[in-house]
Amino acid sequence: MLYRILFSLLSFFLFFSCSDKNENGIIYKKSEEEKLDITASWLDSKENFHKKNYTSVFHKYYNYKIFEKKYVDAAIALEIVSIKKIHFSTYDSLFTNTIHTFSEKYSKYLPSEKTTFINSYLGCYETDKGNFKKAINYFNEIVKVEENDYYSCVNKAYAYFDISFGYFSIGNQKLAMENSLKALEYFSKTDNLIGKGVVLSNMASINMATKNYKLSNEYYDKAIQNFRLAKDTTNIFTAYYNKIQNFEESNNENVYTLIDSTYHLFNKSKYKDTSLKISIYTCYTNKLLHENKIAEAKIVLDNLKKDVQTIESSSSKDEYDVALAEYEIKRKSGNLDVDRIKKLLPYLNENQDFQQLKVFYSTLKDAASSNNNFKEALFYEEELSKVSDSLASSLMKIKTAELETKYQTEKKEQQIIIQKTTIINKNTTIALLASLFIGMFLTVVVYITRQKQKKLRLEKENGQQYTKQLLEKTEEERKRIASDLHDSVSHELLSLKNSFEEKTDITNTKIDAIINDIRIISRNLHPVMFDKIGLKESVEQLVERTQSVNDFMVTADVEYSETLSNSEELQLYRIIQEALSNIIKYANAVAAKITIQEKNNILFVEIKDNGKGFNVAEKLNGKNAFGLHNIIERSRAIGGEAKINSDKNGTVISIEIKK
Repeated sequence: MLYRILFSLLSFFLFFSCSDKNENGIIYKKSEEEKLDITASWLDSKENFHKKNYTSVFHKYYNYKIFEKKYVDAAIALEIVSIKKIHFSTYDSLFTNTIHTFSEKYSKYLPSEKTTFINSYLGCYETDKGNFKKAINYFNEIVKVEENDYYSCVNKAYAYFDISFGYFSIGNQKLAMENSLKALEYFSKTDNLIGKGVVLSNMASINMATKNYKLSNEYYDKAIQNFRLAKDTTNIFTAYYNKIQNFEESNNENVYTLIDSTYHLFNKSKYKDTSLKISIYTCYTNKLLHENKIAEAKIVLDNLKKDVQTIESSSSKDEYDVALAEYEIKRKSGNLDVDRIKKLLPYLNENQDFQQLKVFYSTLKDAASSNNNFKEALFYEEELSKVSDSLASSLMKIKTAELETKYQTEKKEQQIIIQKTTIINKNTTIALLASLFIGMFLTVVVYITRQKQKKLRLEKENGQQYTKQLLEKTEEERKRIASDLHDSVSHELLSLKNSFEEKTDITNTKIDAIINDIRIISRNLHPVMFDKIGLKESVEQLVERTQSVNDFMVTADVEYSETLSNSEELQLYRIIQEALSNIIKYANAVAAKITIQEKNNILFVEIKDNGKGFNVAEKLNGKNAFGLHNIIERSRAIGGEAKINSDKNGTVISIEIKK
């Protein structure tokens, strides 16, 4: 999202020296920094951060300083690396653990103002994970430090800014604005033009979120003024782009004038930023299409092709695809790429671009109707009704009823048309009676259709319940067999082994192999310790076991507070187990990652690998897709939905379970 980009920019700007005082009071000057040693200087270089040996160099240096009890030097190294990791959003558990360890064991040897980077890193780390309340708590520790120099003011400005973003993200715009004002105050104490500009931009975003478009526009203008004084080209055009969004949302009549001036200003500046170029160019394409300048819009889109192919940002690619789809719709050539439009719907819904959704849903509805796919047309009509404010509810019901009738049977629709034609030639009374009859007929059709839909929903729910019960009974039987194998057969073989008078090596080896095979079968049938240790520990054990048996790296990031029932946890474990088995057998992958996270009463599960990938649709329709169907059905049984995406870069299985 646009607002997220704006807030994240601040953490990486440099601050400038300034005068001693102004009319607002003391202005803190940036003092001369202490010179870094050779290794610390090497760590501080952005170019070196991406080198393979960067992490090992840091840890060797840091551990040596800790060994020498030079905690100040160790803290400097930690701060340097933490800034780099925040800048590039490359958080990892090893470095995070190092931060925690230093905080617990060694931070007490340093004054509090020298360790604020710890809370800054941990706050940004939690922000990146979407844990905004935790992040706010870390940043609040920074603002408690008394400011008495340049650096303490800078730290507090950062902290108030990050707190503002946290409150903005959870929807508390009042506290977001209060903390933005505090951030602006402290950036003013250091006379930091960029810092003030970014805060003003985000104050504009807050007002935009609360529909105060006039004040939002004023803040954007003030932000641009600061960015111009600082000669910060990136933020100048970012602010202009955000101002365009403000104009569009508020239906400002000058929006196309602003788009035109921003586009030409960007080209004149010869500024090279691919993401901004795509954003501004697609806005300009929208303007041209609005003015029916189809050919000119195509030229602008063609100029973006190479940029889109080189950029990694999926959001920027989606922006381009939306503009291209809009162009194809406007061109009305008949060669409409319906699949591309469908793929863009999640992006538009996520960004709440309801105006564009209206255009796309309407286009998809018309395409489905022209192909006599009335079921699909009905679906898009219903989606259109959700985003359209201009159409009356009564009219939408009539249209929906018409599509429902067509979907039931095309033959019935033809009969209705014949009846209507016949009625026209009758007198007024007969016409009125016939109209009444048709109205009643449509009402009955709608009622019957809705009853059928209700019945289908109940059948689906019953099917899901049956599947869930079947899986649970299967697990119970697995558990019983596993217990018999483990407790009976395995123990009998062990007793047999011990009873032999002549304990030859061959006999012992064979019996050991049998016992080991039985234990493996038992563990696969039912994880022995699952009921005792729960989902998180069982997944971690599965990861360790998988890595030890296979030449394969698996990591697990599990944040789970036991919100599912025991049977549901077991089904989720089976899903992960099945997914790992498929990866090992078919993917030719070298690594995989399992992620389990909870957010907003939804449990998110993701199993990702870097294998060769496959055609999902083709695979699911084939004969050998039991494992994938097993994952999908188990997900449904526990109230979740499994999505499988795969390409040449690997496969991602994502599951959302509503708690």
